[in-house]
Amino acid sequence: MIWVKNFLVGMAVLCLFQACSLFQNQEVVTENSITLQNLEEIEELPGYDSYGFVKDEATVKEARVKRNESLYVILRSLDVTPEDIYAIQEKSKGKFNTRRINQNQKYYTYHDPDTGTPLRMVFHQTATDYVVFDWSNGIEVALGSKEVRKEIATAYGTIESSLYESLVDQGVNILVANGLSEIFGWEVDFFRLYKGDKFKVIYEKRFVDDKPYGIGQIIAAEFEHRGEVYEAYFYESDDAYGYYDEVGNSVQKALLKAPFKYSQQISSNFSYNRFHPVLKRPLPHYGVDYAAPLGTPVISVGDGEVIESQYRGPSGNIVKIRHNATYTTAYLHLNGFASGIKKGRQVKQGQVIGYVGKTGRVTGVHLHYNVMKNGRPVNPVKLVLPPSKGISNSELEAYKEAISSLRDQLHFLTEEEKIVKATY
Repeated sequence: MIWVKNFLVGMAVLCLFQACSLFQNQEVVTENSITLQNLEEIEELPGYDSYGFVKDEATVKEARVKRNESLYVILRSLDVTPEDIYAIQEKSKGKFNTRRINQNQKYYTYHDPDTGTPLRMVFHQTATDYVVFDWSNGIEVALGSKEVRKEIATAYGTIESSLYESLVDQGVNILVANGLSEIFGWEVDFFRLYKGDKFKVIYEKRFVDDKPYGIGQIIAAEFEHRGEVYEAYFYESDDAYGYYDEVGNSVQKALLKAPFKYSQQISSNFSYNRFHPVLKRPLPHYGVDYAAPLGTPVISVGDGEVIESQYRGPSGNIVKIRHNATYTTAYLHLNGFASGIKKGRQVKQGQVIGYVGKTGRVTGVHLHYNVMKNGRPVNPVKLVLPPSKGISNSELEAYKEAISSLRDQLHFLTEEEKIVKATY
């Protein structure tokens, strides 16, 4: 068995670019513009750029926000008067916070091709979302969003070194690995994958201006772990939403397999008779220790209520969560608590509750994580969890018909076509 090798390095950075929104039905009305109500229609019209302005009737320059630069400073550098800047700020209320701009945010300025006079600015909040400040004919402020184009893609392989490496070798966005771990996180411990494990996935690739923009929905996936095959299909209806297996059972369980979003190595397993490194004598170790870096975010493995959040002697800073009448989890030796994590508060699955530390009776930085089932400690690694609500009997036939072609597509992805080195 080989530990997962940081297959999600850099994922947090990529995830920052996953937000996109629809147009807010605002308009920019100038002699060189058209309404910004429907970007798809605009992009089909010849002679207009993707922001809705007539091509070749202005010189467009690209720039980025400099360190400690404010919107006021940028607009003044474009010869916008203080009075017009004030009007822009007033019209931005409810649409855009003019005080919240960050270094390196991208913007475009439109200039009169004859005089060079600045006419307007398109300021990007994300890769897709932007705001238009137009002062060429009165003051107008409008919101817009770039079109996100989607393509269906597939990936598959056999684990030999790491999932990260296998996806990179295929040119597949590593966010697919994150998606697979979230979908199958109730059945497969992605921190303990085995050589020979296999995966197949059908997913959406996203593009903005024909440039890669992360991934969209994972539509269907199959993961073979230690000889067991798990299938998952995304399905949405009035009464169902999420991932379900081939017979309509939800693949989502009550608890995640591990209290981290990204892989961390287990340094000490569950044991009824472990030699204690501080007390120097055998003692039960009713949990699992993760050797994670100091400050690593710790997440709740399920929805529930915080029933303890305090410093407790040898346990150090501890958070304990009751998930239901059966399961309770505890997170020990935390460096600190996340904002709002107090006794009596409700938390959601995947919510950050604290940070890895070395408080209490410890020899080094780590997280001690344990699970109680009906008041008795159980091994988190070997825990078998009950399924969540599945597809109703009345909808089951419609569901099976909906996923039929997807099952065929997954099964068509065979190792005979292409041998790929994938993850574990």
